[in-house]
Amino acid sequence: MKNLFLILTVFFCFDVKAQITTENIESTFLGKVRTIDLYVPELGSESIDPMPLIVVLEGNDLFNLTVSNVKFLSKIGYMPKSIVVGIHQEGSTQVKRDSEINKNSGQLSSRGSNFKQFITSDIVQRLQTQYNISNLKVIIGKNKLGNFINFFLLDNNPIFSAYIAITPELTGSIIDPIIAKTTTVKKDISYYLSNSENLPKRQKNNTSILSDELKKIENPKFHLTNNLFADPDEFSSPIYSIPVALENIFRVYQPISPKVYKEKILKESQPPHVFLINKYQRIYRELGIQKKYILNDVMAVFAAAQKKADAESLFVLGELALQDYPTTMMGYYFNGLGYEILENYKKALKNYESAYTLEPIDFITKELVLNKIELLK
Repeated sequence: MKNLFLILTVFFCFDVKAQITTENIESTFLGKVRTIDLYVPELGSESIDPMPLIVVLEGNDLFNLTVSNVKFLSKIGYMPKSIVVGIHQEGSTQVKRDSEINKNSGQLSSRGSNFKQFITSDIVQRLQTQYNISNLKVIIGKNKLGNFINFFLLDNNPIFSAYIAITPELTGSIIDPIIAKTTTVKKDISYYLSNSENLPKRQKNNTSILSDELKKIENPKFHLTNNLFADPDEFSSPIYSIPVALENIFRVYQPISPKVYKEKILKESQPPHVFLINKYQRIYRELGIQKKYILNDVMAVFAAAQKKADAESLFVLGELALQDYPTTMMGYYFNGLGYEILENYKKALKNYESAYTLEPIDFITKELVLNKIELLK
């Protein structure tokens, strides 16, 4: 899958400019004008759910790469449509100034603090007034800025809930605060960390220390993904890291896979419908999106409910289908199967007859339902 993302990234890069605007922002925090690139997906005339916001540091290098992956993942239903903003930071001098650390305290210097406030106020808060932004906000930084983004995580009430730290140049003094924070967070935090064997020794070692410590954390609200690459260096790592990071951050949004079906839904002792309800509740809690129950997920849970002869799950699925797929046979067909399991054949027949008047969907055809009706009469 990773290689597929890399190939498609190249393909989608040819199209990203059509939906990008470039803006100059006069910032009172920085006392100067800064340039950003902004990608807003085509929304059409239909109502749109809240959209995640992805802030990309060193946007002059990483913005198009990020947008390409966002477009592809949203097209295949692996993440919702999202807004991406890239902050220009031309040259190593600008990056160093924006991420500057006070060597005595280990905290951000006044320059670094001002840039952090610029992101909070001039970027995130301003975009929230212009667009329907969801609960999930992501920030991406590499090398020095991969260290810088951790200062948002250390806030009492972090504005970002997902962090993509690509081969960060970690300062030794920040590792313990990160561990303390991620151990105690009470809201869901996604954290992606990449490292490479092909990095300067100190950079690689500090990232390894952080990675090893984060793996020990047992807080269910903290979700870690980490990669150790063999070949990429601090310049090429983003093309490997960004697709993997985005796929994992939005994993809860993705359709139920055959692996999840076999290893979780079938093996869990709880009724299959509980997994489905919990999944969509988590999507709403983390993303602020009231996602329609997609057909793939409904059918996966249906297969498990049928395999387990679980009438309760079939009735729950029936209600969900009547709500989200009201013109189709699905809801009444599921209810009919549930009543068959309970040996209430009168109610089963009534539901199959109601299903027959509606539209076929997936494997539920007129012929299938008619056979059910004839068997019960």
